[in-house]
Amino acid sequence: MFFPKIKLIAVLSIVFLIFFVFFHSSQSFTANSRSLFVDLNKLPLIFVSFLSHEARAVVFFHKSYWQNKRLLIENEALKTQLLRYKDEEAENVRLRQLLDLKARSTYHTITARVIGKDFYSLRAYLIIDKGRMSGVKKYAPVLASAGLVGKIFEVGLYSSKVILINDPDLSVPVLNARTREHGLVCGTLDGKSKLRYLDLESDIRPNDEIVSSGLNMSYPEGIKIGIVKAVATESSGLGKFAILELAVKISSLEVVLIVTP
Repeated sequence: MFFPKIKLIAVLSIVFLIFFVFFHSSQSFTANSRSLFVDLNKLPLIFVSFLSHEARAVVFFHKSYWQNKRLLIENEALKTQLLRYKDEEAENVRLRQLLDLKARSTYHTITARVIGKDFYSLRAYLIIDKGRMSGVKKYAPVLASAGLVGKIFEVGLYSSKVILINDPDLSVPVLNARTREHGLVCGTLDGKSKLRYLDLESDIRPNDEIVSSGLNMSYPEGIKIGIVKAVATESSGLGKFAILELAVKISSLEVVLIVTP
């Protein structure tokens, strides 16, 4: 009778264990099933949320693109306006300087505007919008607010041609503002201006200011020509010469004064 009881206890234990495992696994399966069902229900919401985010991103990108485009256009417009203001301001400064020179001058002048330039031919020149009808005479000196430009070379009825100070055929009597030593400024074939006929004992130095001397009455006295950049001895060894940096920047001239008798 003892062994049948042990068998019964063993069978009951196995049945209980099987029931326990089945019950536990069924609970886990139920929970997993519920979790899977919930996750499946979330899929449409996730998809809708994804589409919503993408739509907002596309709209934001489109809006940002056109805002950036508009800002670029406005920026370019502001840059153009700023350049125009700077040009007008520079023009006003030049005109004020020219009017000041005209007011301080002891000679009569005619104001003319530069309407043409030629720096590439054998003889560089400017074309101005005043001629014989305005009282312009051949060989009349031409000035800018910064200094001497050159002289009238050809005169028409309503326009004139100006030969420049660095032309090889043009020479201007000058003096050193510091030492009062006289010389002659001539143009060179390579477009430079050279101060010549200086003594070997000349005290000329770099940065000396050179002005017109007025000796031959062709050019008014005291008009700035340029400053000394370099000093050397002539190849003959009989004197010195100096290379000048001209006071007037010819390439940027817009308005000039013509000296009249």
